[in-house]
Amino acid sequence: MKVLRLGSLLFRIHFGAMLITLLAIAVMVKLGFWQIDRGQEKQMIMDRHAAAENYSPITTESLPFLASAPDEKVSVRATLHPEYVFYIDNQIHQGRVGYQVLALATNDDLEPNLVPVNLGWIPAGQNRADIPEIELAAGEVEVRGRIRIPADNPFILQEQEFNLGEWPMRIQYPELAKMREQLQFPLADFIVLQDPEADVGFVRDWPVVIMTPHRHYAYAVQWFGLALAALIIFLVASRHSPKTAGKENS
Repeated sequence: MKVLRLGSLLFRIHFGAMLITLLAIAVMVKLGFWQIDRGQEKQMIMDRHAAAENYSPITTESLPFLASAPDEKVSVRATLHPEYVFYIDNQIHQGRVGYQVLALATNDDLEPNLVPVNLGWIPAGQNRADIPEIELAAGEVEVRGRIRIPADNPFILQEQEFNLGEWPMRIQYPELAKMREQLQFPLADFIVLQDPEADVGFVRDWPVVIMTPHRHYAYAVQWFGLALAALIIFLVASRHSPKTAGKENS
C-alpha cells in the first residue's frame, strides 16, 4: 500500500485493488469500442441493403458467381430437391420456437451448383423428437430473394457433423463449407433468403439487422460510463483526508 499526494488530495493506493480496477476499466473500454465497431458494421449492412434496391435482380447466368455479393436481389426459375432439406434449429418467430427450412435449388444453368434457399420459418412440434413434416412445391418454381453469406466461424454450442443419414437434417447453423465437404454436395457459397412476396415458402420475416447501429452506440456509451464510474469509485474509496492521515501517523 502506498500513500500518494496530488496537490491537497491524499490517496492511499492498494496495488491489488488498483490492478483489478485497471483491468476492469480496460475490459469495459474494449467492449465499448467493440460496440462502436459493431454499430458501424450494421450501418454498412443497412446501406448495402438499401443500395441493392436500386439494381435489377440477378438472373441465372451470373448467380453461381455471387459469393461476394451479399444483399443483392435474385430472381431465377429452379427446381427444389425435396429429398435434401435442412431444418435450422432454435429459430424464434413472435416468441415461438421453430425451424427455418433450407432447401436446395438447381436448374440446367446452375449445375453443378446446388443453391441453398431459406424458405422461411415453421413452428416446432410439441415433442422435440418429432420434426414437422412439410411439402415442397414440385416442378420449377420461382426463387426470388436476397443473397446472404453465412458466417465462416459462427458461435455454436457444439461442433456440427453432417452425414447422409436421416432426412430432413436438423442443423444448428448452415456451415456451407463443412456441409459441402462432409456431404459431398456441390453447394454454392451463399444462401438465398426467399422473398416474403414469393409464392413458394413459409413464414418469411427477414430483418436487415437484428440490432440497429444506434443500439450498439448506446451500449458503447454505457460501457464507457461504467469505466468512468469504476475509476471514480476507486479514487473516492482510496482518498484520505489530512486528519485521517495525521491520526495514522501519530
